Amino acid sequence: MYVIEGLLSGEQIANILAALTDADFNDGNRTTTNASERLKHNLELRADANRERLGKMVLQAVHTNAQLQSIALPSRYSFPMFSKYIPGMYYDFHTDAGLINLGSPTALRSDLSCTVFLAAPETYDGGELTVKSINGTNQWKLPAGSAVLYRTSDLHRVETVTRGARLATVFWIQSHIRDLAQRELINRLNTACLALAKEGTHKAESDLISSTIHDLIRMWAA
Repeated sequence: MYVIEGLLSGEQIANILAALTDADFNDGNRTTTNASERLKHNLELRADANRERLGKMVLQAVHTNAQLQSIALPSRYSFPMFSKYIPGMYYDFHTDAGLINLGSPTALRSDLSCTVFLAAPETYDGGELTVKSINGTNQWKLPAGSAVLYRTSDLHRVETVTRGARLATVFWIQSHIRDLAQRELINRLNTACLALAKEGTHKAESDLISSTIHDLIRMWAA
């Protein structure tokens, strides 16, 4: 799991929140398949021109975020969904679908999930994103504009909101590097390469690691 701080700027957050103030939201159960109705109790932004504009704004920020690009090595994205949780609403433990938009031209394999927090954490109680992974259980309630990136197959839930409104956008990523272990190895090498580059005294070693990273990407990319 990775935290992407400031994925959206303050101006982008203000624009999105203003657009969501009087927007039309549907019952979130409309997008739930093969699960009990009790699993999910939230609201999701209706697919219209407003959502189209906001989704493009989010994806533009994603495309230009070097940290997310380096970690995820994305080949495709789903279009962002915007959710709203008011007191009493939640989304219990689940894993997201392995294929998003199945049967459509925009279908993709969901390797990674990205939740971007839109409401300031002090404006609502509850609503933490809880993720169970091979490394244990973690909870996230990040500042508006920051995101958490996690493996789609990890069990996760949104805790019950007890005050205010939790607003977030979620999208899924198909990575060029399908295998989790391979993707993690590339990320570790990237971290080492950046650390050496900051020191500025190990150019030969940094160049060697960088060359190795790109050789691995060429070997493993799909």
